[in-house]
Amino acid sequence: MNFDQQHVIITGGSSGIGRATARLLIQRGAHVSIIARRQELLDETAAELQALRGQPEQRIRAHAADLSAWEQAREAIAALTADGFPPDVLINSAGITHPGYFEHLDLDVFRRLMDVNFFGTLHSCRAVVPLMMERGRGQIVNLSSVAGFLGVFGYTAYCATKFAVRGFSDVLRQELKPHGIHVSVVFPPDTDTPQLQYEDPFKPLETRRISGTAKTLTADQVAQAIVRGIERRQVYILPNLDTRLYFMLVNGFTGLARWILDWTIAQARRERELDAKGS
Repeated sequence: MNFDQQHVIITGGSSGIGRATARLLIQRGAHVSIIARRQELLDETAAELQALRGQPEQRIRAHAADLSAWEQAREAIAALTADGFPPDVLINSAGITHPGYFEHLDLDVFRRLMDVNFFGTLHSCRAVVPLMMERGRGQIVNLSSVAGFLGVFGYTAYCATKFAVRGFSDVLRQELKPHGIHVSVVFPPDTDTPQLQYEDPFKPLETRRISGTAKTLTADQVAQAIVRGIERRQVYILPNLDTRLYFMLVNGFTGLARWILDWTIAQARRERELDAKGS
Protein backbone atom coordinates (compact mmCIF):
# COMPACT_ATOMS: atom_id res chain seq x y z
CA MET A 1 0.00 0.00 0.00
CA ASN A 2 1.22 3.47 -0.89
CA PHE A 3 0.44 5.71 2.08
CA ASP A 4 0.96 8.94 0.13
CA GLN A 5 -2.17 11.11 0.52
CA GLN A 6 -3.99 8.33 2.40
CA HIS A 7 -6.01 9.39 5.45
CA VAL A 8 -5.08 7.32 8.52
CA ILE A 9 -6.98 7.66 11.81
CA ILE A 10 -5.08 6.41 14.86
CA THR A 11 -6.74 5.99 18.25
CA GLY A 12 -4.40 6.26 21.19
CA GLY A 13 -2.25 8.30 18.84
CA SER A 14 -0.78 10.64 21.44
CA SER A 15 1.61 8.16 23.08
CA GLY A 16 3.28 4.78 22.86
CA ILE A 17 2.70 2.60 19.81
CA GLY A 18 0.05 4.92 18.40
CA ARG A 19 2.35 7.93 18.47
CA ALA A 20 5.25 5.97 16.95
CA THR A 21 2.97 4.75 14.16
CA ALA A 22 1.74 8.28 13.51
CA ARG A 23 5.34 9.51 13.18
CA LEU A 24 6.19 6.76 10.72
CA LEU A 25 3.10 7.32 8.59
CA ILE A 26 3.52 11.08 8.39
CA GLN A 27 7.02 10.43 7.05
CA ARG A 28 5.45 8.13 4.45
CA GLY A 29 3.26 10.93 3.13
CA ALA A 30 -0.03 10.09 4.85
CA HIS A 31 -2.62 12.46 6.24
CA VAL A 32 -2.83 11.57 9.93
CA SER A 33 -5.63 12.12 12.43
CA ILE A 34 -5.11 11.12 16.06
CA ILE A 35 -7.62 10.56 18.84
CA ALA A 36 -6.82 10.32 22.56
CA ARG A 37 -8.21 11.46 25.87
CA ARG A 38 -5.64 14.04 26.97
CA GLN A 39 -5.60 17.29 25.03
CA GLU A 40 -2.11 18.31 26.15
CA LEU A 41 -0.56 15.14 24.79
CA LEU A 42 -2.57 15.45 21.58
CA ASP A 43 -1.28 19.00 21.07
CA GLU A 44 2.30 17.90 21.75
CA THR A 45 2.05 15.00 19.31
CA ALA A 46 0.37 17.11 16.63
CA ALA A 47 3.20 19.65 16.86
CA GLU A 48 5.76 16.85 16.49
CA LEU A 49 3.94 15.49 13.43
CA GLN A 50 3.79 18.94 11.87
CA ALA A 51 7.57 19.18 12.14
CA LEU A 52 7.96 15.78 10.44
CA ARG A 53 5.81 16.55 7.40
CA GLY A 54 7.51 15.97 4.10
CA GLN A 55 4.79 17.71 2.09
CA PRO A 56 3.05 20.98 3.04
CA GLU A 57 -0.35 19.65 1.95
CA GLN A 58 -0.27 16.81 4.47
CA ARG A 59 -3.10 17.21 6.97
CA ILE A 60 -2.66 16.57 10.67
CA ARG A 61 -5.64 16.63 12.97
CA ALA A 62 -6.16 15.80 16.63
CA HIS A 63 -9.39 15.25 18.52
CA ALA A 64 -9.81 14.61 22.25
CA ALA A 65 -12.29 11.86 23.11
CA ASP A 66 -12.88 8.99 25.50
CA LEU A 67 -13.53 6.18 23.04
CA SER A 68 -15.12 4.00 25.70
CA ALA A 69 -18.13 6.32 25.31
CA TRP A 70 -19.96 5.69 22.04
CA GLU A 71 -21.15 9.28 21.57
CA GLN A 72 -17.65 10.67 22.00
CA ALA A 73 -16.22 8.11 19.56
CA ARG A 74 -18.93 8.85 16.99
CA GLU A 75 -18.43 12.62 17.33
CA ALA A 76 -14.64 12.31 17.04
CA ILE A 77 -14.83 10.31 13.79
CA ALA A 78 -17.50 12.67 12.44
CA ALA A 79 -15.34 15.70 13.22
CA LEU A 80 -12.27 14.19 11.53
CA THR A 81 -14.21 13.30 8.39
CA ALA A 82 -16.75 16.16 8.26
CA ASP A 83 -15.18 17.93 5.29
CA GLY A 84 -15.39 15.00 2.90
CA PHE A 85 -12.09 13.52 4.08
CA PRO A 86 -12.97 9.82 4.59
CA PRO A 87 -10.58 7.41 6.30
CA ASP A 88 -8.54 4.95 4.26
CA VAL A 89 -7.05 3.24 7.32
CA LEU A 90 -8.16 2.99 10.97
CA ILE A 91 -5.58 1.88 13.55
CA ASN A 92 -7.01 1.14 16.99
CA SER A 93 -4.08 1.57 19.35
CA ALA A 94 -5.81 2.98 22.43
CA GLY A 95 -5.53 0.68 25.42
CA ILE A 96 -4.75 0.37 29.12
CA THR A 97 -3.68 -2.41 31.47
CA HIS A 98 -3.53 -3.23 35.16
CA PRO A 99 -2.04 -6.56 36.29
CA GLY A 100 -2.47 -8.23 39.64
CA TYR A 101 -3.64 -11.36 41.40
CA PHE A 102 -7.26 -12.05 40.48
CA GLU A 103 -8.45 -12.09 44.10
CA HIS A 104 -6.90 -8.66 44.70
CA LEU A 105 -8.19 -6.86 41.60
CA ASP A 106 -11.20 -4.63 42.11
CA LEU A 107 -14.12 -5.39 39.80
CA ASP A 108 -13.93 -1.82 38.51
CA VAL A 109 -10.54 -2.70 36.97
CA PHE A 110 -12.20 -5.39 34.83
CA ARG A 111 -14.97 -3.00 33.75
CA ARG A 112 -12.61 -0.14 32.93
CA LEU A 113 -10.23 -2.27 30.89
CA MET A 114 -13.11 -3.81 28.93
CA ASP A 115 -14.60 -0.36 28.33
CA VAL A 116 -11.34 1.07 26.97
CA ASN A 117 -9.69 -1.90 25.27
CA PHE A 118 -12.68 -3.68 23.78
CA PHE A 119 -15.52 -1.18 23.59
CA GLY A 120 -13.14 1.60 22.56
CA THR A 121 -12.09 -0.56 19.61
CA LEU A 122 -15.68 -1.53 18.86
CA HIS A 123 -16.92 2.07 18.94
CA SER A 124 -14.32 3.45 16.55
CA CYS A 125 -14.88 0.54 14.15
CA ARG A 126 -18.64 1.09 14.30
CA ALA A 127 -18.17 4.76 13.44
CA VAL A 128 -15.72 4.16 10.58
CA VAL A 129 -17.11 1.05 8.87
CA PRO A 130 -20.12 2.77 7.21
CA LEU A 131 -17.75 5.31 5.64
CA MET A 132 -15.51 2.55 4.30
CA MET A 133 -18.45 0.47 3.09
CA GLU A 134 -19.75 3.46 1.16
CA ARG A 135 -16.44 3.68 -0.71
CA GLY A 136 -16.02 -0.07 -1.04
CA ARG A 137 -12.53 -0.09 0.45
CA GLY A 138 -10.48 0.45 3.60
CA GLN A 139 -8.24 -1.18 6.17
CA ILE A 140 -8.80 -1.64 9.89
CA VAL A 141 -5.95 -2.60 12.22
CA ASN A 142 -6.85 -3.56 15.80
CA LEU A 143 -4.17 -3.92 18.47
CA SER A 144 -4.55 -7.01 20.60
CA SER A 145 -1.50 -8.39 22.43
CA VAL A 146 0.46 -11.57 23.03
CA ALA A 147 -1.97 -11.68 25.97
CA GLY A 148 -4.72 -11.84 23.35
CA PHE A 149 -3.82 -15.36 22.26
CA LEU A 150 -1.86 -16.63 25.27
CA GLY A 151 -3.24 -16.52 28.81
CA VAL A 152 -0.59 -14.83 30.94
CA PHE A 153 -0.49 -15.10 34.74
CA GLY A 154 -1.54 -11.86 36.46
CA TYR A 155 -3.52 -10.50 33.51
CA THR A 156 -7.04 -11.84 34.09
CA ALA A 157 -8.52 -8.42 33.30
CA TYR A 158 -6.19 -7.50 30.45
CA CYS A 159 -6.24 -10.91 28.73
CA ALA A 160 -10.04 -10.93 28.72
CA THR A 161 -10.11 -7.66 26.80
CA LYS A 162 -7.39 -8.59 24.33
CA PHE A 163 -8.87 -12.04 23.61
CA ALA A 164 -12.11 -10.15 22.94
CA VAL A 165 -10.36 -7.84 20.47
CA ARG A 166 -8.90 -10.83 18.64
CA GLY A 167 -12.23 -12.66 18.41
CA PHE A 168 -14.07 -9.51 17.36
CA SER A 169 -11.48 -8.78 14.68
CA ASP A 170 -11.56 -12.33 13.30
CA VAL A 171 -15.33 -12.15 12.76
CA LEU A 172 -15.23 -8.56 11.56
CA ARG A 173 -12.74 -9.55 8.87
CA GLN A 174 -15.11 -12.25 7.63
CA GLU A 175 -18.06 -9.87 7.49
CA LEU A 176 -16.27 -6.93 5.88
CA LYS A 177 -14.24 -8.81 3.25
CA PRO A 178 -17.08 -8.72 0.67
CA HIS A 179 -17.15 -4.92 1.08
CA GLY A 180 -13.48 -4.51 0.16
CA ILE A 181 -12.42 -3.82 3.76
CA HIS A 182 -9.42 -5.70 5.16
CA VAL A 183 -9.05 -6.30 8.91
CA SER A 184 -5.76 -7.08 10.66
CA VAL A 185 -4.90 -7.87 14.28
CA VAL A 186 -1.58 -6.90 15.88
CA PHE A 187 -0.13 -8.96 18.74
CA PRO A 188 2.63 -6.87 20.36
CA PRO A 189 4.77 -8.38 23.12
CA ASP A 190 5.90 -6.21 26.05
CA THR A 191 6.65 -2.82 24.51
CA ASP A 192 8.52 0.09 26.07
CA THR A 193 5.62 2.53 26.46
CA PRO A 194 4.11 4.61 29.29
CA GLN A 195 1.63 1.77 29.86
CA LEU A 196 4.44 -0.70 30.50
CA GLN A 197 5.99 1.72 32.99
CA TYR A 198 2.61 2.18 34.69
CA GLU A 199 1.93 -1.54 35.13
CA ASP A 200 5.38 -2.56 36.39
CA PRO A 201 4.76 -1.88 40.12
CA PHE A 202 1.57 -3.99 40.03
CA LYS A 203 3.05 -7.10 38.42
CA PRO A 204 3.06 -10.27 40.54
CA LEU A 205 6.37 -12.11 40.74
CA GLU A 206 5.07 -14.85 38.44
CA THR A 207 4.21 -12.24 35.81
CA ARG A 208 7.70 -10.74 36.06
CA ARG A 209 9.28 -14.12 35.48
CA ILE A 210 7.16 -14.73 32.38
CA SER A 211 7.93 -11.24 31.07
CA GLY A 212 11.63 -11.92 31.58
CA THR A 213 11.52 -14.80 29.08
CA ALA A 214 10.65 -12.48 26.17
CA LYS A 215 12.35 -9.46 24.63
CA THR A 216 10.83 -6.03 25.19
CA LEU A 217 10.38 -4.11 21.94
CA THR A 218 10.44 -0.38 21.36
CA ALA A 219 7.30 1.41 20.20
CA ASP A 220 9.11 2.21 16.94
CA GLN A 221 9.75 -1.48 16.27
CA VAL A 222 6.08 -2.32 16.71
CA ALA A 223 5.08 0.65 14.56
CA GLN A 224 7.34 -0.60 11.76
CA ALA A 225 5.71 -4.03 11.98
CA ILE A 226 2.25 -2.44 11.80
CA VAL A 227 3.07 -0.39 8.71
CA ARG A 228 4.72 -3.37 7.05
CA GLY A 229 1.69 -5.52 7.92
CA ILE A 230 -0.69 -3.01 6.37
CA GLU A 231 1.40 -2.89 3.21
CA ARG A 232 1.34 -6.69 2.96
CA ARG A 233 -2.32 -6.94 4.03
CA GLN A 234 -1.39 -9.41 6.74
CA VAL A 235 -4.21 -10.87 8.77
CA TYR A 236 -2.09 -11.38 11.90
CA ILE A 237 0.76 -8.95 12.51
CA LEU A 238 3.39 -10.54 14.76
CA PRO A 239 6.13 -7.97 15.44
CA ASN A 240 9.10 -10.22 16.29
CA LEU A 241 10.40 -13.77 16.25
CA ASP A 242 9.47 -14.51 19.88
CA THR A 243 5.87 -13.53 19.23
CA ARG A 244 5.71 -15.63 16.09
CA LEU A 245 7.09 -18.65 17.94
CA TYR A 246 4.61 -18.27 20.81
CA PHE A 247 1.79 -17.84 18.31
CA MET A 248 2.80 -21.07 16.57
CA LEU A 249 3.13 -22.89 19.90
CA VAL A 250 -0.28 -21.80 21.13
CA ASN A 251 -2.10 -22.41 17.87
CA GLY A 252 -0.25 -25.59 16.95
CA PHE A 253 1.23 -26.88 20.21
CA THR A 254 -1.08 -25.51 22.89
CA GLY A 255 -0.15 -28.16 25.43
CA LEU A 256 3.58 -27.47 25.18
CA ALA A 257 3.07 -23.72 25.60
CA ARG A 258 0.95 -24.33 28.71
CA TRP A 259 3.62 -26.63 30.15
CA ILE A 260 6.36 -24.00 29.70
CA LEU A 261 4.28 -21.30 31.37
CA ASP A 262 3.18 -23.58 34.22
CA TRP A 263 6.82 -24.52 34.87
CA THR A 264 7.90 -20.85 34.95
CA ILE A 265 5.04 -19.96 37.30
CA ALA A 266 5.82 -22.86 39.65
CA GLN A 267 9.48 -21.81 39.84
CA ALA A 268 8.51 -18.21 40.62
CA ARG A 269 5.99 -19.34 43.24
CA ARG A 270 8.60 -21.43 45.01
CA GLU A 271 10.94 -18.43 44.94
CA ARG A 272 8.22 -16.21 46.39
CA GLU A 273 7.45 -18.71 49.18
CA LEU A 274 11.14 -19.00 50.08
CA ASP A 275 11.43 -15.20 50.21
CA ALA A 276 8.37 -15.02 52.44
CA LYS A 277 9.81 -17.59 54.84
CA GLY A 278 13.13 -15.77 54.90
CA SER A 279 11.50 -12.49 55.86
